[in-house]
Amino acid sequence: MPVNLPAKQIYKLNFISSILFFLASAVTSLVTAVKFQTMLVLTLIVIIYWILAVTVTGLYKTSRNMKQIHLKTLISIVVITIVFAIQQLMFIKIPFSVSSSFFTLSFIFLTLLHTVYFQSKFHD
Repeated sequence: MPVNLPAKQIYKLNFISSILFFLASAVTSLVTAVKFQTMLVLTLIVIIYWILAVTVTGLYKTSRNMKQIHLKTLISIVVITIVFAIQQLMFIKIPFSVSSSFFTLSFIFLTLLHTVYFQSKFHD
């Protein structure tokens, strides 16, 4: 049976995901030599892509178990990373090591969010 969350919960999850992207950005800027203001560009672009990915994959509507949610999250982050890497080559001057750290932290935070949020829905 699919998750099929109501719109209000989807908005709440997207808002929490946005906060987690900013947290990943802050942690990345603390660990690396890139300023947080520079990371804001990356964060805002990634938030837009994440909302598109959630819509396209049906992450909060059609997922049937925790494995599907984690797989869709992983695929979405990998696709966003590839698209951002192409943009990074053309427009944005952020080192690849910084963006890879950011995307790794983002994936970890999103996986933890989904595990905590959906644990009761898929508990056997």
